[in-house]
Amino acid sequence: MSTPVEQLGLYLHLAKAAELRRQPLVRDRLLLLAGVIAAQLPGLAPIAACCRAKILAHNPGHVLDRWPTIAAGLGEEELATLVAQLARRYGPEQAEQLCVQLGIERGAERSAYYSDGEYAAALLGQRWDDLERQYGATSAD
Repeated sequence: MSTPVEQLGLYLHLAKAAELRRQPLVRDRLLLLAGVIAAQLPGLAPIAACCRAKILAHNPGHVLDRWPTIAAGLGEEELATLVAQLARRYGPEQAEQLCVQLGIERGAERSAYYSDGEYAAALLGQRWDDLERQYGATSAD
């Protein structure tokens, strides 16, 4: 079974692929799953906040707009139901299969980065220190 950081990387890779394939709704679903994982991992609040911001930039009426952070919405039934539906649809096994189908090679790429934050930020096309400045290194997400 993969670690939460590996799952985070998997969903961020797939979100990037969906964006390149011009599938914004699929991208948003995958960013939500990545944001939920990041919100639950210590120190990755800026990653969760960036995922949330990307979703809301595309879809200002998204359910995430009801809470200031993903973490704040996790205890709410509406968000929990949506996340559960997406987790069934894009579970780790299905996500791995999608990666294989799309030819996404992940290998041991995480080891090339100093921290989980740097790794996830790179997959979002961002710099970790920029995300920490923009979203705060200690936010509740």
